[in-house]
Amino acid sequence: MRVDTENKKIIDSKSIIKREKEKIRIQKRNIRKKKIKNFKKTKFGSIIGKVFFIFFERDSYSFSQVFVIIIISLVLGIFACFSLFTILSHGRNYFKLGKEFSKFYDVYNVLMDNYYGDIKNDELLEAAIEGMVSSVGDEYTSYSDIAAAKNFNQLLSGTYDGIGCTIMMKDNLVSIVSVYDDSPANKMGLMAGDIIKSVDNFVASELGVNKLADYIKKEANEEIKMVVLRNNEEVNITLKRATVEIPSVSGKIFTVNGKKVGYIDISLFTSVVAKQFNNKLKELEQSGITSLVIDVRDNSGGHLSEVSDILSSLLPKGSILYQVKRDNKKQMTKDKTLEKREYPIAVITNGNSASAAEILAGAIKESYNGFVVGTKTYGKGTVQQVKEFSDGSLIKYTTQNWLTPKGNWIDGVGIEPSNEVKLSDDYYKNATEENDNQLQMALSLVSK
Repeated sequence: MRVDTENKKIIDSKSIIKREKEKIRIQKRNIRKKKIKNFKKTKFGSIIGKVFFIFFERDSYSFSQVFVIIIISLVLGIFACFSLFTILSHGRNYFKLGKEFSKFYDVYNVLMDNYYGDIKNDELLEAAIEGMVSSVGDEYTSYSDIAAAKNFNQLLSGTYDGIGCTIMMKDNLVSIVSVYDDSPANKMGLMAGDIIKSVDNFVASELGVNKLADYIKKEANEEIKMVVLRNNEEVNITLKRATVEIPSVSGKIFTVNGKKVGYIDISLFTSVVAKQFNNKLKELEQSGITSLVIDVRDNSGGHLSEVSDILSSLLPKGSILYQVKRDNKKQMTKDKTLEKREYPIAVITNGNSASAAEILAGAIKESYNGFVVGTKTYGKGTVQQVKEFSDGSLIKYTTQNWLTPKGNWIDGVGIEPSNEVKLSDDYYKNATEENDNQLQMALSLVSK
């Protein structure tokens, strides 16, 4: 009897719980209906209700209503996807491009399927890309394959993995010509004039300069064992390969007319050249220079941002560094920094000074009222951008014309020096600083 009583209590409890759950469900439904009813009274809710046939008071929909809602949802979904695709593709119509490229695909398939000889599809595509880029007719718009792109990037990066010295063959021996500051070679005591006898287990003279350099940069372990000959004595040195900055800046001080004149040579505007320039300039200024000569002879250019940073450290705030022009619209780039110099500056140029080197010369001449000494520059008045692809290749393409601060376009014309000086025959016979009449003229102008 007691068991039956307990069972009845359990059954009654379950019934009560079930009734309470039903009440909660009804209350939730009523709350939802109320919210929907309030939403329907709004303008937006009214529109949504009409578009999707949403009868908010109903708990179910007819088949036709569901069908219409599905169709409208699909249409809106397709429209949304197309809009997103258009945004991500920057407005390109790939359906149209598909038609335009159909002939290309046809030619490719004809050759791959029917040509009697061997054809490598990757070489075929590379040739097609090169042909497409070259057909633009702009000598500065070009395509670089993976190997060429790697060399280009390494050149302009201003860094590489190695030990930080330059070497050359002399009397069938590998000699160190120079050692970079703060490099592994410098820290471990390697010196210009040292003769490299061996690297790891290889005889340096048997490998030669190029193979030895490639081995150190690419194949050797991180730790490299080297034997060098110095003053007829063998020295054992262990180095660790590291990322090394290539010096693109060198400098010294000349004393002219009793004044200290700073001299800085910039070989290329790599991605680290502004830092190297500013470090060298501060070093010279701490030594008491009262003027500066910047040598960009045979400098083919490089990063626009780097020459901008250099100019910003020299020109007063608000000075025009250069202008760019596209679609008849000009835009000025001005110095926004407080840093400036007020002493005389001269830039030495020649016919191989191009691009960023010309931007430097143009700004010093027109915005700083400095001197440009030497001969007319190369005359490259366009700006290029670089697009790298996932396989490591890249395309370099022209985007704008650049103008000097006063708005002169120098493409094919070059920058005329304020003081034209051609190198003397004496310099060609004996290339010394004393015979460098372009350098001597620049030193004389800034030391008056």
